[in-house]
Amino acid sequence: MKHFAFAAATTLLCAALFGAAAAKDIPYNIKAGIDNSQRKEENRARDEGRKPGEVLAFYGVEEDMTVADLAAGGGYFTEILSGVVGPDGKVIAHYPTNPRFEENRAALEAQFAPFGNIEITTAATGEPFPIEDDSVDIVLLSLIAHHLHYAEDSGEEMPSNSARAYNEIKRILKPGGVFAIIEHTAAPGSTRAQSAAWHRAPEDIIKADVTSVGFEFAGAADDIHMNPEDDLKNNFFESGLRGKTTRMVHKYISPE
Repeated sequence: MKHFAFAAATTLLCAALFGAAAAKDIPYNIKAGIDNSQRKEENRARDEGRKPGEVLAFYGVEEDMTVADLAAGGGYFTEILSGVVGPDGKVIAHYPTNPRFEENRAALEAQFAPFGNIEITTAATGEPFPIEDDSVDIVLLSLIAHHLHYAEDSGEEMPSNSARAYNEIKRILKPGGVFAIIEHTAAPGSTRAQSAAWHRAPEDIIKADVTSVGFEFAGAADDIHMNPEDDLKNNFFESGLRGKTTRMVHKYISPE
């Protein structure tokens, strides 16, 4: 029993020390963004599954940066990024112009107003972003790439509209800027059509598409969202894995 108790105590101590070490790896400005009291409670409740501290630390988000959150949805990352970049930084929450956005525009404007450094921009799908050339330090595309890697009329080739979108991202990024992609991972070897039906994308296809327009792959932190119970071949809406999928966390650099 003494050996068991000692082993258990040692395990708990190691876990505590590892947790403390991991917490120290998250810069103070990112912690401040996560702790921002202006955040919506429903967004805050998703932190455990989304692990924003580890993700944003990997991408190197710093104070005073300009960050664009594309297809920002309910503003989960938009709100956090506001505190991360601080009062002298800026967050651009970009939305496609469509009836759904127009219905939610007033609510989003009210949601973001207290933060003081969030700007909402819109553009129709396929149109240029209303953002200046070489003006953004980091572009975040969270859980959207699975809509870009497949189109029925393109088959197993990258859709032309997606190539235009990636080139637009390259246009607005500063030289050396970061293109950050978070996406539900599909099983290696799955086709574009298969993975699109699962609301996922294979890592090799995303990497091939993004680098084909000139971005340099700069690494991945896929261990952040690794779930061994996810076989990577399921539609998470149907499998019960929504919010618990294995996700790729990729970093790409805009050419100098």
